[in-house]
Amino acid sequence: MSCVVYIANMVRTQIQFEKETYEKLKAKSKTTGNSISEIVRRALDRNMETEEFDQKWRRAAESMGKFASGLEDLSEKHDRYLDERW
Repeated sequence: MSCVVYIANMVRTQIQFEKETYEKLKAKSKTTGNSISEIVRRALDRNMETEEFDQKWRRAAESMGKFASGLEDLSEKHDRYLDERW
């Protein structure tokens, strides 16, 4: 008899892996004691966090030079100006 516990905020889904990937997941599951599902969830979470971080940096980089401060020496004396404002 087996017992299955469902967490309220999880959705059951099905995913297919290439055989080599599945074998690697099985081996990792055996060595870590985590289920294949847990290994995949953690990997996806890390990947999506990294992508979100990269997107934020990309947006920041794209905004560089698009705004005018009116100060001609801002790039050279930014610390002084920040100190004056804060």
